[in-house]
Amino acid sequence: RAPGDKGITNKRDEVKQLVDKVAETMYYARHKELDAQVAKLHLEARRSLLLRGFFDDVYKDERGEFAIAQPVARPIEGTLQEVDGRPALLLDKTGMPSRDGPYLHPHALWTWEFMVQKAVSLQVLQIEDIDLGSGPLEWLCKGLRTHSEVRVLRLIGVHIGPAGAKMLGNVLAQSKSLVEIALDKCGLLDAGLSEIAGGLKENSGTLESLSLRQNRITSKRLGNLADAFCQEDSQLQLAELDLSDNPLAADGMKEIARIIGSDVHKLRVITLQDCLLDLAAFWRLVGKLDDAKPLTKLDLRCNPIGRGTRRCWRSTMGPTIRCEVLLSDHPLKVKKETLLQAEESDIGRYPLPSRWV
Repeated sequence: RAPGDKGITNKRDEVKQLVDKVAETMYYARHKELDAQVAKLHLEARRSLLLRGFFDDVYKDERGEFAIAQPVARPIEGTLQEVDGRPALLLDKTGMPSRDGPYLHPHALWTWEFMVQKAVSLQVLQIEDIDLGSGPLEWLCKGLRTHSEVRVLRLIGVHIGPAGAKMLGNVLAQSKSLVEIALDKCGLLDAGLSEIAGGLKENSGTLESLSLRQNRITSKRLGNLADAFCQEDSQLQLAELDLSDNPLAADGMKEIARIIGSDVHKLRVITLQDCLLDLAAFWRLVGKLDDAKPLTKLDLRCNPIGRGTRRCWRSTMGPTIRCEVLLSDHPLKVKKETLLQAEESDIGRYPLPSRWV
């Protein structure tokens, strides 16, 4: 059929109407069931909340109103501990939710309203493999901006995109309590990096660690991030930065080298694993190392840096520099093993958001 065929157009319009009303339809179809699940979370008494996506929704959609591959968010219980001055959640042996445990649906927007505000003692919020969408994410960010107890925020495989990065940029700019933020596998792209950098420029809180692993970030707008670390009036206290698994390549290392050479930043650890760094990128980075700067660890593992360069650095120059530079002896082998492990771990019927490209 031709692209303008009426049959195709009518079907597309019909599906679009269902999508536009999915939250409303969800409420009328499942509000009693999902309201009961929210009550079982006991948000008022929680100090930590780990939500992970699972394809185990038992609801029978006989009318075909909802997506067939939408993971529900189930809490994983654990023990909250203090590790290196930061709260950390120690999971039990199984790391799986209980069969009769509560769950949230990302399309049930009303169940996400005021969730963070209700958990007044919440210190750790971690969400994995859930396609939140703009609705739930907006409510979460609204609560995080003013919450005085949340110290750790981890969104892994949430796929928020550049639009969601703008919301989180406001959280970075306004939050005074967050110590650690991880936005791994969230599909930020270069546009999202600019939004995050904008939030960092205005941050005056206690943020110490930021992870942006595997977000398809390139060198195009990396300068915005470098500006956040190098501006003279910066109040940023960030000590750890992780940009691993992004195709930054040699062009991106110009901006990273600018950060390393700056007298303003307070970074102690920079991680750039599997960023397609070659020989030129390596020497550009290590040429900026200075014992007078706070940087103590530069992680360049899983990058195609040659054997001769590694030998030269470790035998002659490395021992004279205070900063520890980590390199892989067999970078391609390590990368292959990592990819195989990722394929083996993904045994679901549909790929979870962390595997979306």
